Amino acid sequence: MKKWIFFDLDITLIDIKKAQYAAIEDLYNIYKFDSKTDLASFTKKWDELTDYHYAFYTRKEISYDEQRNRRIIDLFKEYDMPLDKTPKEIYSIYLKSFEDNWCLFDDVYNVLEKLYNSGYKLGVISNGDLEQQTDKLSRTGILKFFEVVTTSSEYDCSKPDPRLYESIIKRFNINKDQMLMVGDQVEKDVLPCLEIGIDAIWLNRKNKENSNNVKEVKSLNELLNIEL
Repeated sequence: MKKWIFFDLDITLIDIKKAQYAAIEDLYNIYKFDSKTDLASFTKKWDELTDYHYAFYTRKEISYDEQRNRRIIDLFKEYDMPLDKTPKEIYSIYLKSFEDNWCLFDDVYNVLEKLYNSGYKLGVISNGDLEQQTDKLSRTGILKFFEVVTTSSEYDCSKPDPRLYESIIKRFNINKDQMLMVGDQVEKDVLPCLEIGIDAIWLNRKNKENSNNVKEVKSLNELLNIEL
């Protein structure tokens, strides 16, 4: 029986895309980007810039704040729009809306509560900034369930590097055989764990093809009905 169950955070527990798109739409309207492009194209460009610059951060090549600034600079440059404030100030407009729209997936609270009450020790392993990720847990009301919250900002590497998971189990004195990792990305949450002998389950909410033949659930509710 597993003693520890760790979860990824974004898109696993928190519907971060919903929050992102609400914030993107606010930025689009405030700065009247409709004169340059439609909302769908604007959203796609923001996603591309986010993925591109966030990768530099996860590789420890730039700071968390710098990747934010670069996204704003490139976004406005893409549409030949002037910056009326600093990139940080403009990003803060997006950030406020983003934070206000953080929300859990419908299956999260009940499952965490039942696992917690059943005696499991719960944790979060996430790429990103520790302060922001902890704030997400607090604002959505689930921080109380977690004994460990740790992110890549505390280490010299990020997902999918297996060394991140090795560092975490060593730091918190966790037995690999008693740990389960649950996440929405096979390449970042599942395969690196399996590589070093940690059991892992893919949360396949969108019912994608399971080309890696890993353990999967379509909803967190399924965790309550399988032998962990």
